[in-house]
Amino acid sequence: MKKEKLIIARKAKKISQNDIAIYLKISQTQYQKRESGKIKMTDLEWQRISNLLDVGVGEIYEEYIEQNTIDLKEEIQILREKINILEQKLA
Repeated sequence: MKKEKLIIARKAKKISQNDIAIYLKISQTQYQKRESGKIKMTDLEWQRISNLLDVGVGEIYEEYIEQNTIDLKEEIQILREKINILEQKLA
């Protein structure tokens, strides 16, 4: 899940992904994966980024698992329905 609030705040302060990566002591690629939601950010990273951007954590923080959880629940339900259909065909 892309971190839209973070991206908006970062761009408003004219701070690059590379700037934040250097501040966090990680590569720009690793930071980009965090910002795009491919890697979960730690609470400490959220805090440090909010300090750098001079905003409260609540202004930039977005849940990581919210959308993934919904997608997984939907996928599980679809698979259960397919299993039921297959079981009925075999019976």
